[in-house]
Amino acid sequence: MRSVPPVRVAQFGCGNWGANLIRNVMANPGAELVAVCDPDRASLQRVGARYPGVSLHSSSDDVLSDSSIDAVIVATPSGMHHEHVSKALLAEKHVFVEKPMSSTVQQGVELVGMADDAGRILMVGHTFLYNNIVHDVKKRIDARELGDIHYAYSQRLNLGRFRQDTDVLWTLAPHDISILNYWFESRPHQVSARGLICIGAPNGHAEVSFAQLDYPDGRSAHLHMSWLDPQKIRQMVLVGSKKMLIYDDMNADRHIQIFDKGVESRPSGPTTDFAEFTARLRDGDLTIPNIRLAEPLAVEMDHFLDCIENGASPLTEGRHGLEVVAVLESLSRSMADGGRPVPVEYPELAAREGQVAPRTST
Repeated sequence: MRSVPPVRVAQFGCGNWGANLIRNVMANPGAELVAVCDPDRASLQRVGARYPGVSLHSSSDDVLSDSSIDAVIVATPSGMHHEHVSKALLAEKHVFVEKPMSSTVQQGVELVGMADDAGRILMVGHTFLYNNIVHDVKKRIDARELGDIHYAYSQRLNLGRFRQDTDVLWTLAPHDISILNYWFESRPHQVSARGLICIGAPNGHAEVSFAQLDYPDGRSAHLHMSWLDPQKIRQMVLVGSKKMLIYDDMNADRHIQIFDKGVESRPSGPTTDFAEFTARLRDGDLTIPNIRLAEPLAVEMDHFLDCIENGASPLTEGRHGLEVVAVLESLSRSMADGGRPVPVEYPELAAREGQVAPRTST
């Protein structure tokens, strides 16, 4: 039971993903959605028809001037995040912003500083870090069930939806970067990427990208992202010294598959024939844990509201979002330079001084 009144929330942006956020805010007893802002009249009309008690606005000014609003959710196109988050923080609102947090590292540094100065929470919507399946994989890695992780790779593929404001890298890679950093408890020190423009849209954004993340401990991860593929695939693979794991976000019956496969020992001398080599390979059981997915957006929104109530720092606070933007920026530089490896430079930020003041009942 919450000890304070519901957090009064306004949302900027009610497109495809924004509609999912609205649904979860409305379903959460700790929140009251009081206003939605979007310049698209048709989108506002859809919100008004479904949620008649919500105030609708085409401009954010009226919303931000309302002192009774505690928090703002920013679900606008990523190129507008800096503007909208800045305005909300200046208006002393707590902010939840969808990924990526900003378009550049410099913008991200500014937003983190503004949140600190305002004493407000800045939380980034890296939804997969609120996914219980992702947490289960993390526990298996930490328990060394897979042994030493040699490498990882991921595929985020589909036919469309083509974006006009950004490329496939900035749209899809934040998911895998945030997951891998969480699993490895590290961040890549060097990256490289290649992009393909196949459709040739006037905006010149890559629709396909291949990227590599190199971590300081020698582990690497390969990312394949595409809006031009015959299948919708959302899959990550971890190859360990003991076992191998597939995390499939699209397969509800087998989100996780664990393969007891590996190499028992390295040959002590030259291998004389194929049979001698294959005898050293281990091919054991396939395990499919029975884990059901809890809706990550619901968990994520509950976490945001709890942090506002208790003055706690979110799991995916601004500094976390800034690290992901730093990786994306370096990947973009590599892609523009034909795939040249680029070191990732992370801005040095002082630790946040103190906690955000918790809300009190009124």
